[in-house]
Amino acid sequence: GSLREDLPAPRSVKIELSGRCNFRCAFCALALRDEQPWEDMDFSLFKRITCEMRDAGVEEIGLFYIGESFMNSELLVKAIAFLKSEVGMPYVFLTSNASLARPDIVRRCMGAGLDSLKWSINAVDEEQFARVMNVSPRMFSRALENIRRAWEVRRDGGYGTRLYASSIKYDGEQHERMKAMLAERVLSWVDQHYWLPLYSM
Repeated sequence: GSLREDLPAPRSVKIELSGRCNFRCAFCALALRDEQPWEDMDFSLFKRITCEMRDAGVEEIGLFYIGESFMNSELLVKAIAFLKSEVGMPYVFLTSNASLARPDIVRRCMGAGLDSLKWSINAVDEEQFARVMNVSPRMFSRALENIRRAWEVRRDGGYGTRLYASSIKYDGEQHERMKAMLAERVLSWVDQHYWLPLYSM
């Protein structure tokens, strides 16, 4: 066939609502950015580009890229609601570090129609968490608590949001320790967990 000059729209697009993050993970591209973003996405711009994306055939929108979207929970809830009720986007997904995903905010996200919520979990205990994420070790248990509570919020509200978790697959002992921690504190509260290759960033 002939080569087309107008490429078809991608099926799935990620939009960074907030480039900010409350973690400073050693493995994350955010640490490599010359300037840390501090302004979140303008909602009128968000509305315009997502309408254009849907018209162009985009079917999935992820409301994150490198930043943590729960940093601006009001914008996040508004964006989900707009995509599902105004744009008719078939699939809206989100990945989060879980530390700011309080049950009340998660309930609003699910109620607005969020299709998939994935937790990124990459430490086995408070000590490792503090070292790798470069934040207070207290946030480790807070994130795990939020993950458990999100499962309860979904169950109690009868929401359709799928819950996932992913972890970077390291070698050897770290992998074994990670598997044990996940089995004990995460797997009961998600529909599925999967491993990501170390070089994905």
